[in-house]
Amino acid sequence: MRDRKGDVELLAAHFVEKYSKKLGKDIVKLSSYAIDFLNRYSFPGNVRELENLIERSVALSSTNIILPESLTISSHKRRRWIEGIQNNRYDLEDVVSGVDLDKIMSDIEGAYVKKAMEVVQGNKSKAAELLNLSLRSFRYRLNKIMPDK
Repeated sequence: MRDRKGDVELLAAHFVEKYSKKLGKDIVKLSSYAIDFLNRYSFPGNVRELENLIERSVALSSTNIILPESLTISSHKRRRWIEGIQNNRYDLEDVVSGVDLDKIMSDIEGAYVKKAMEVVQGNKSKAAELLNLSLRSFRYRLNKIMPDK
């Protein structure tokens, strides 16, 4: 799967549908952030690992959308990915083969919004202050990444 990244999203969507039905859950899709997370993950276990990951995530999800934090990848791998976003450690050499700048910027924004919410224990006004945003702007950004908040 490392060589066929385009298949990850299609396979993941298939497994979400399969396990949502099997487990009686009403999960409709993976968030764009979750898809990005999956595309960046190396999947040493290939398709079987992806299927097991999605099955666990569907079983444990409390929302109708699979978010990155719902993905049950080992915490050290998730931490490395999030640190890369927070520290802007994107491989600039990727530009040679093409990148999705909007997605990269969205990932960075999402990481900061989530971290701010975590730091202030969900207080939107305080999170907006930490990010030097108006409350209205913060709510808009939060709604883009976490529609149920």
